[in-house]
Amino acid sequence: MRRSMDYKPFLAMMVILLLSCFASNAVAQSGDDVSYQKYPFFSTLKNAKDGTLKLVIKSEKDLERVFGPSGFIGPTPRIDFETSFIIAVVVPENIAQATIEPVSLKRNGNKLVFSYCIDPVKKTNESRRSYTAIIVDRSQPMKVDFQEVSKNGAPQNLPNDVKALRKQVEYLTSENEELKKNVQGLLEENQKLEAQRLYYINTLKELEAEIENLKKHIRH
Repeated sequence: MRRSMDYKPFLAMMVILLLSCFASNAVAQSGDDVSYQKYPFFSTLKNAKDGTLKLVIKSEKDLERVFGPSGFIGPTPRIDFETSFIIAVVVPENIAQATIEPVSLKRNGNKLVFSYCIDPVKKTNESRRSYTAIIVDRSQPMKVDFQEVSKNGAPQNLPNDVKALRKQVEYLTSENEELKKNVQGLLEENQKLEAQRLYYINTLKELEAEIENLKKHIRH
């Protein structure tokens, strides 16, 4: 009599796979893209705070606290704060000329998610502090979550990155201490060798002096 195959483990595995696929698709498709217009016609003011500035600008007064005119020659698009608002990110002062670009703007329920990418290696040719600014229609929510992403669009896992950097610093610090000990040991060994060298040189001089004295005695 043939034994019937137990399909329960197989079915459970298929259910798990299907659920995981559904979950990954749900994450990938979550949030609708929101249209925006880039606005590069500002100049960051010198009195802006040093760190990364993440701004939702709803009025001309808010705008003038951080930005001034860029000196761009020619007509520039007018910003009507009655119908629009601005989302902006200014790079930290310590990497003032780093390139920054908007990646995406998505709506997630009653808020927007603005993703941007900072490239500290690729730098701008301008003297002003880099920023990205986009104009968004006021029909969209004004509550904004900011998300720095990598070049390929993956979210930057800052806590884990910081932990990894700390571990690397600890490792390098330990290596540095070990190298210091090795260098100190080599210096001490070198001092011993130098002392031996001087001893041999002095001994050789003394022997040469004795040889000269013996030669003088032999002549006499």
